[in-house]
Amino acid sequence: MQPADDYNVEQMSLSRREFLKWSGLAAGGLYLSPNLSWALPQQAAQRYGSGKRITVVGAGLAGLAAGWELTRAGHDVTILEAQLHPGGRVHTIREGLSDDLYAEAGAGRIPNTHTVTLEWVKHFGLILEPFFPNDGAEVALLRHKRVKMPMGRPLDMSQVPLDLTPDERRIGLANLDEHYYGETMRKIGDAVREDWPPEIARLADISMADFLRQRGASEDAIRYILLGFEDDAALDYMRDAFSHHTESLSKIKDGNDQLPRAFAATLSEVIRYGCAVEHIERNREHVRLSYRRAGMLDSIEADAVICTIPFGVLRGIPVTPEWSSEKRRVIDSLVYAPVVRTTFQVNRRFWEDEGLNGFGSSDKNFEVWHPTYRKPGRRGLLQAYAYEDYAHRLDQMNEQGRVECVVDDMEEVHPGLRQHLETVVVKSWANDPWQRGAFVVYHPGQQKWYPEICKREGRVWFAGEHASAWPGWMQGAIASGIKAAQEINGESDHAAA
Repeated sequence: MQPADDYNVEQMSLSRREFLKWSGLAAGGLYLSPNLSWALPQQAAQRYGSGKRITVVGAGLAGLAAGWELTRAGHDVTILEAQLHPGGRVHTIREGLSDDLYAEAGAGRIPNTHTVTLEWVKHFGLILEPFFPNDGAEVALLRHKRVKMPMGRPLDMSQVPLDLTPDERRIGLANLDEHYYGETMRKIGDAVREDWPPEIARLADISMADFLRQRGASEDAIRYILLGFEDDAALDYMRDAFSHHTESLSKIKDGNDQLPRAFAATLSEVIRYGCAVEHIERNREHVRLSYRRAGMLDSIEADAVICTIPFGVLRGIPVTPEWSSEKRRVIDSLVYAPVVRTTFQVNRRFWEDEGLNGFGSSDKNFEVWHPTYRKPGRRGLLQAYAYEDYAHRLDQMNEQGRVECVVDDMEEVHPGLRQHLETVVVKSWANDPWQRGAFVVYHPGQQKWYPEICKREGRVWFAGEHASAWPGWMQGAIASGIKAAQEINGESDHAAA
């Protein structure tokens, strides 16, 4: 699909997380989710004679998509957003950087299989550009050794300082994913089902590391493949991997925050910024939200509420009467991954002297991105995308300690960083009071919570990446918001009949 007129699909690097020669077969999974036409921009919307008063909590992509759907259906909509800008975890960094440079602190990539996101990008006239380069070499830091991984050429496995089996060395790093879980991943696709066949259902109850051990993977191969996600449930990991292992990954030109800003521009009259919800009071017919704005306490009553607040934050907001015991258990227990995204501005792109494209990874559990790839100018940006245990350790440090640690670790990947460094911008999602984590991950035994996550509680509906088949992706947020709005519209349709 051509999501934008001037966008040409480019192949990504054949790296350990993107094995493209196989992913061409991954156009669909054996158990794929149903048709998603309901979540695409529509030319006409059903309008209801007596629209409801509906409050949406949160102006991230889920709340904005819900607001779009509800206002077009004729409801009286109010969107409460605690921060002073839209987007939530779709957050592009500009402040603190020079020369109009920008980088993604949150959602960074759009797979070519995410039709919902791509169609909304097209609807708003935004332009896509490739996320990954198709030239140069990446760098993998393995046991303190820099291993250059050239694009389109086989890697000299004698340079890889890992304790791999003879078969793993023959297969090569780029094909370990396909060898150990490619076929299973393609069977799963990106579906969420309650009636998985037994051979798939069991994967929700074992870790991805144990799944790979059962397939005969060495411990070093497991660490290399999973890069910190060893405890993720196998089903959750492979369902997410399906979105990574695709023909191409894109980003929005001038920043991914252009998408929520485009939504917000059409909803400016109904969005109230700086409004942090402090209490939820509900009965059988209405919901009253108490919120604080500019230091003052205010409230709003609605016939229905769509709550897009991440459960890590929602668990600290009082509700009267209390949520059902099952909902409360899930709200309190759902795991949000810690992520620290560190952006380094340098006075020149020194890594290009080695023929490198700036991308790479470290076995300390972080990816390396190059946001200024294909951008004009001498000054450049690198990013360290840290997650799981490494991100958790960074989150425990003070600001100075965190910067020093991640600069030291990035210096190992790209020697010369310190010499050319101009500034560092750090974003911790676990320490963000409005998010408390980057995205939902399911550990073994937790995938069964999904229906309860999405289930309404009286007059309160739930949406967000956590309430979708695509946790951590923009598509999940958009689709969940539209789904919740359409459920409310369905009630209105039924009442009108």
